[in-house]
Amino acid sequence: SILLDSCTKTALVIDSVIASFEIVNCKSMQIQILGVVPIVSIDKTDGCQVYLSKDSLGTPIVTAKSSEMNVLVPGDDDGDFTEHPVPEQYKTLIVNGRPVTTINEMNL
Repeated sequence: SILLDSCTKTALVIDSVIASFEIVNCKSMQIQILGVVPIVSIDKTDGCQVYLSKDSLGTPIVTAKSSEMNVLVPGDDDGDFTEHPVPEQYKTLIVNGRPVTTINEMNL
């Protein structure tokens, strides 16, 4: 397990992790995952770029109380990455007496 807590302007390249990879209370982070990681958790973090490799595309990324996050995935064979924003804002409606939460598409 790897935990980064209260880091600022930090870049980290990791291969594979057996347990979890966590980022908490950080600012301006860049993380590159080369191998397999069971789960990435980002909590109370502002500004985080997560670069995934072809081996790590199935990695779940769980976020809470965080902003300015992007996940970058390998593009074509030219080595460029494609950037995808992680939603920060959600919309909840009551449907049939139960809350249903979706991404607020206006902010993507």
